[in-house]
Amino acid sequence: MSYTSITTTTPGPRMLAAETSEEGDALLAEVFGVLAANGGEIVLSGQDFARGVNVSITKYEDSAAAVKTQIEMSAKGLLEFVSAGPFVALDEWWPIASAAINDN
Repeated sequence: MSYTSITTTTPGPRMLAAETSEEGDALLAEVFGVLAANGGEIVLSGQDFARGVNVSITKYEDSAAAVKTQIEMSAKGLLEFVSAGPFVALDEWWPIASAAINDN
């Protein structure tokens, strides 16, 4: 069963230490390499300027692959995770919420 995560991140120490766009590009390539190695497929990624974080929605084979990716990114100093958890689309979430509300 697949797992979709939503994460908010800030740059890790290595990203913050990059002094040129080339260094930043190489580190971003490393981020994408970690994702690919763990079977991660980015659905959507962008900057939330109001909160000062990057937001990514990523599909994985399972939750363990998502957690492994997060640990690797943190350990390599690429990204700092502000939050991470499951992302559930509204059309999937509403039936679950409705059943809970109706105590089913």
